[in-house]
Amino acid sequence: MVDLDRAKRFYARRPAILYSGRLSDAAKAIGGDTYDFFKIKRIAEDHLLLRDLGGQDRRLSEPPLHLAGIVGFEKGEFDLVTRAVDWLRRRRPIGVPEPQLLEADDIAGFAAGLLAQQYQGLLRQSEMNTALARQLSDLRQGNEDLQNRFAALEAFIGRHGLQPFECAFVNDPAPDDSGPSAVAPNVLAMAANARVSQILPVASLGVSAIALHIARAAQHSDANLSITLNSIEDGQVIENWTIPAADIAAGWMTLSLRSAIAGLKRTLRLIIAADGARNDLPILSLGGAQPLDLFRLQDHDLQQSVTSSSLALQVYVGLPGVVPPSPGGFAAQGGQEAGGAGLRERSLSPEVLRESVQVHLDPDASGFNGVTYLDGERIISCHPPAFGMTIAKLPAGCPAGTLRLSANLLVDNAQSRDVEFALVASNDETRIMHLLGGVAEPVKGEGFSGWTRVPAKQPRFASLYIEGNAPTASDLYLATRMVEPGNHDFAWARFLNLHALVQG
Repeated sequence: MVDLDRAKRFYARRPAILYSGRLSDAAKAIGGDTYDFFKIKRIAEDHLLLRDLGGQDRRLSEPPLHLAGIVGFEKGEFDLVTRAVDWLRRRRPIGVPEPQLLEADDIAGFAAGLLAQQYQGLLRQSEMNTALARQLSDLRQGNEDLQNRFAALEAFIGRHGLQPFECAFVNDPAPDDSGPSAVAPNVLAMAANARVSQILPVASLGVSAIALHIARAAQHSDANLSITLNSIEDGQVIENWTIPAADIAAGWMTLSLRSAIAGLKRTLRLIIAADGARNDLPILSLGGAQPLDLFRLQDHDLQQSVTSSSLALQVYVGLPGVVPPSPGGFAAQGGQEAGGAGLRERSLSPEVLRESVQVHLDPDASGFNGVTYLDGERIISCHPPAFGMTIAKLPAGCPAGTLRLSANLLVDNAQSRDVEFALVASNDETRIMHLLGGVAEPVKGEGFSGWTRVPAKQPRFASLYIEGNAPTASDLYLATRMVEPGNHDFAWARFLNLHALVQG
């Protein structure tokens, strides 16, 4: 019985040459160790019977992976070759070579046929590689478009206050039946290492902020509260907050996340730790009695309940992945300092935009003047030259405390060729060309958006992120250039809706 799997593996080793008639020693010598020769013996509906040079029959149900040639060395048996080609093409229309009819001793014709088939194979492979590269480029462009659209949507939602931000869960402080002068238990002081944890009763998706109720402040305390939000399933730390106890007032204290949690739904745990004297710590309010031990406030180190209640808290949710509106309180510390005012979106004022001027930092841009502020529309036009870049400078265009600066991008004429846009923030003008050229990375207080390709009449969105914490304002540079230098007619490049996400 024929081992079909073994036959398929055998044909995958080297390119195969199928033939009929008498195979000369010279033809074998040309094939050498590069090709495998198989004589066509029979064509059936469900298989092709071949015989190798060792005399072993091979029953093939699928075409060989690589066919280097199909040759008939005797005119009387050429019909067998043509029927074999038909059988192969019914199963794989592409990659089956044209059959050749040669004399047994026509070595030159045989070699020329192999070379021609090899050339055709290389040509097909090249075409396939080109098609795959084009598909990959389209996928990358599609991915970039989706990211730009998401960023534009996020900015639009934030600017117009459309971010859905609602309270998904409330556990109000339990009423104290022992009278107004009673002192609530100090659960932080009761924990072994002044560290407690609380599992949140809501799934992680969309969580934007958490509010804790403070029963009593400790305004003269030197202690700090370190608060961590993590997910139980994978142990990932999602956010951190470090808050001086003296800055915490009685009542609801809101902890804002940098962005609403996206991804798979997970179980969240809040860990609150204190360092400092235990007799001078803020007192956390507790809710009513909690029948489920899992959701009671836990001593994080001893893994046991410190009270029969859970924390008094509120959980807010919004659109996953989007920066939530700042409800006040304390911002997360992912590269940001905690502060009482949180995050806010801020459009660049007309006064700042009017100060835009062209700077000639690119030696290839000659004296082309392409920067104009369109008053009343709050648009900076930055028409690129035929060669090189047009660069506009906005002194102090990035306000102090900027975390992210964004702009909408548009080529406002359908006849224009594609234009590339970039945003750069720095107070060192000598570094601008290095950042735009990708030969330098932003340092503290700087930012670079990268280049964004914008086709005519197809809006895009770009953002730069300031490295580190920049307590002072930075100059903003807006750059444009033609994707294909040489023709800049109708390249009406526009920077619209310049706005900053500011901490504090």
